[in-house]
Amino acid sequence: MTDIFTLWQRAETAKWVDVTAGFLAARHPRDSVEHAEVMARAREVHGALERGEPCAADSDAALWLRIRAAELADAPHAPGIPRPAEQDAQVRDYLKDLLARERAAGRPSWEEQDALFGAHITLSVVSRRLCANPAATASEREDVHYLVARGRMALDLGHAPAAQREADRLRRLEERILDRAPAAAGSGAG
Repeated sequence: MTDIFTLWQRAETAKWVDVTAGFLAARHPRDSVEHAEVMARAREVHGALERGEPCAADSDAALWLRIRAAELADAPHAPGIPRPAEQDAQVRDYLKDLLARERAAGRPSWEEQDALFGAHITLSVVSRRLCANPAATASEREDVHYLVARGRMALDLGHAPAAQREADRLRRLEERILDRAPAAAGSGAG
């Protein structure tokens, strides 16, 4: 099976191509030469991704799409840059499709399933607790959403060490917030 980092890169590129080509193609009638050119370039990049070519994101077709998108960056409906948690969630959907095609291994072992379940519980419970905590700043809440998105991605992939790593990062964030909370609560009383 292809390593997860390579699959993630392929999923990122596939998502980018679909968003970019969709934007560019929508600017032209379906039966136009321009529309056909955009779709041909997108198919070319997707074909390179399917073949596992390591430089698909830097191919001539991808460069062509990048240049056309840059020329229209100020257009009213140009795709924006999603926040990190949104970006990861979108790429994760592509990655799940790639994994479904790539997966040759069977089910995770009982130990891996137990670790995945524990990470799932931690991500769910601790994130709710943190987002409801008034001591958490807006930036820390954004970090919570990002860590949970990464953890859920690891859960989807069945990668217990990565899921546990994100759950541990979430616990450390909770500890920092809780360590600070008594001081904040004490300063308001008086």
